[in-house]
Amino acid sequence: MSKPKTSALPPLTAGRVLRPVVRQTLIALPFAFFFGFLFGGEARHYLAALKASLIYAYVIGAAIVLNSRLVAPRLVPQGVPLAGRPLVIEAASYALAGLLGSMVAAILIHLTIFPEYLATGRNVVAVLLYSLLFCVLFMALAYAQDYYRGYLERVRAEEQMKAQLAQAELRALRAQVNPHFLFNALNSIAALIAVDPARAEAMTERLAEVFRYTLRGSGRELAPLGEELEFVRAYLEIERARMGERLRVVEEVAPEALDCQVPALVLQPLVENAVLHAAGARTEGGTVRLAASVRDGALTLEVADDGPGFDPAAEGDGFGLRSVRERVRGLGPGHTFEVESSPGRGTRVRVSLPVVEAGQRQGEEDRR
Repeated sequence: MSKPKTSALPPLTAGRVLRPVVRQTLIALPFAFFFGFLFGGEARHYLAALKASLIYAYVIGAAIVLNSRLVAPRLVPQGVPLAGRPLVIEAASYALAGLLGSMVAAILIHLTIFPEYLATGRNVVAVLLYSLLFCVLFMALAYAQDYYRGYLERVRAEEQMKAQLAQAELRALRAQVNPHFLFNALNSIAALIAVDPARAEAMTERLAEVFRYTLRGSGRELAPLGEELEFVRAYLEIERARMGERLRVVEEVAPEALDCQVPALVLQPLVENAVLHAAGARTEGGTVRLAASVRDGALTLEVADDGPGFDPAAEGDGFGLRSVRERVRGLGPGHTFEVESSPGRGTRVRVSLPVVEAGQRQGEEDRR
């Protein structure tokens, strides 16, 4: 049985050591100047005030760090929104930590720098007020920093949850593509069995080849454009066996685009949609145009038809367009999906992706 993983402490670097030292020193300097000037304005007064301010700064800072690491997480459970009672409890813990730290600092100053620091009741009251001033400043700074850190952690957790949800939605959409395509292909074969058994048999064999590709690539998110085009050509042969010369296909694919990686099965739903609206919807048939080009580090894929077109705002997207739109949207910045269509003018779908070649993708997978 494998041992549970334990989180490793971050490495102790010079930056991690010097950062709190510099921060606490910078906070102590204004107090040193103020009280040095107040108590005489000579060098010895400034030096004594600086020593006292540094003790306050480091002791209160240490108390607040201990509170943020050991006390506050136990008072307010993780994941509880910082509002209402949890916020009051956490703020009170920081206030108490700062006050205790300031009193410890006062005792240290009394024992090391100023023996008369806590000698009388009046001195104790003055020191208490001074400690409260230090406490308020350090508590405000430390609590704001800790709250901001927690806010960033919550934002990162929310973004990670959104990314996981998007991936789950993409997997669900992808799982719908194969059954949808199979249903349409079997309908085409069934229509040919009675009128042309030989062609129906050829379509069945071609369909088997198509599904061998889909099963082989079911575990990968990306595939070379060249392989996707071969898959689409096999699908178009099945449709051409059913429609004959009514279905015309034009390809304009740049050779440098063939090795670029694209989302697996991204073209087939778009081509199927174009076939349905170009050749399937009219007795005279229609033309489907496939285009791929690379420019300025981006791969542009286009699937167009000369069918009757439609109004996307009025009719919305069918399954093919919706599935590809959601998959492309889930891939992140740099991936775009556009539909241009209007009644009587055909439809053009354009997908733009950052160029990722097969070797580059393999290198990324090896590093992971």
